[in-house]
Amino acid sequence: MKKLLIIGVIVLGSVGFSTSVLAAINEQQAKDIVLKEAPNAQITKFKLDKEHGKMVYEVEVMDGNVEKEFNIDAETGAILKMEQENKGNKNNSVNNPKISYDKAKEIALKQSKNGKFKEIELKHKNGVLVYEVEVAEGFMDREFLIDANTGEILRDKKDF
Repeated sequence: MKKLLIIGVIVLGSVGFSTSVLAAINEQQAKDIVLKEAPNAQITKFKLDKEHGKMVYEVEVMDGNVEKEFNIDAETGAILKMEQENKGNKNNSVNNPKISYDKAKEIALKQSKNGKFKEIELKHKNGVLVYEVEVAEGFMDREFLIDANTGEILRDKKDF
């Protein structure tokens, strides 16, 4: 039994280490790069992903009525892609959640034991503005649905 636990710790430690080595630019630096391009924007989606063999931060923001999507090279910080789309006034409440991106992330991580942040997205679900926050906990992922106006956790789902 003890050997199995030691192997699990080594495997988990290796997984965490390999991810951090691939991303020379940290989450805050990626956010700073995007917010330099769109200073008044609200982050609505944030994810570290692999695209075409490169680690990239995929970041979406709402800047007024304009949705902007950025891909930031996680190794160099270069902006690989920037697209924008005018959303009109259809979803004005997306621009004004009372709970910030960082606060929603903090709420999810407080509920998690040693969880590592993976992804966050601001969206409407059943008429409610929510943050979907995904956290990795070892071999399991947890998805939190957090009310963007109250901070209440509406759902805590575990995926094995």
